[in-house]
Amino acid sequence: MRIEIRHHEGRLLFATERARDLRMALHEAREAGVDLSGVMLEGADLRGADLEEARLDGARLAGATLRQANLEEAMLRGADLRRAQLDGANLEEANLEGAILIEASLRGANLEEAVLARVDLTGANVEGANLEDADLHGARIERASFARSNLERVRLVDASGEGASFASANLEKALFRHADLRGANITAADLEKADLRGARLASALFNGSNVEKVDLRDCDLTNADFSEANLERSHFEGARIEGARFEGANMVGVRGLGSGTGPASGPYR
Repeated sequence: MRIEIRHHEGRLLFATERARDLRMALHEAREAGVDLSGVMLEGADLRGADLEEARLDGARLAGATLRQANLEEAMLRGADLRRAQLDGANLEEANLEGAILIEASLRGANLEEAVLARVDLTGANVEGANLEDADLHGARIERASFARSNLERVRLVDASGEGASFASANLEKALFRHADLRGANITAADLEKADLRGARLASALFNGSNVEKVDLRDCDLTNADFSEANLERSHFEGARIEGARFEGANMVGVRGLGSGTGPASGPYR
């Protein structure tokens, strides 16, 4: 049976009569060094597909199933992956700059060192994923959930993430400078040595989180909640804290806050 792989504009990119299904045809095309940029794969079932180092810039993959697929070092710049299923997929060192991942599911996916600059992850489910050392600068992550994910040393500079969730996530040494995280859920998370300088964090929730040695200078923390959090040796100089709550927080060594902000007590004391 002849299987054809076409560009979204209709032109033929690759054809084979050896492959049994689309997944095998794509693997064959990749092995042959075919550039699959702009390929039309909307709604395709590609679970478990081996697309390592595949060239898929601008690919149309909306609604596609890529669970457990191998996309290590794949090029997916500007690809349309809205509502795609990428649970458990390997995207280590993949380049998804500018990709559309609105309402996509990446639960348990490996995105270590992936390039996700300026991606749109609005409403995406990225729970339990590994994003260590990933680059998400300028990304849109409004209402996305990164609960229980590993975001150690992730770069989210200038990201837009109003209402995002980082509950129970590892954010150690993460870089959030000037990010918009208003109303974000950052409860029970580990932010030790994270850099949030200049971030917009009004009404954000840090309840029970480890905020030790965190740079919060010049942040908007209006109505933020740090109840029962560990704030030891964090830096608040220039931050707006009107209406912020610090009940039961550990305030030992905190810099940049006036006296009387809250008692030095809590679960970390």
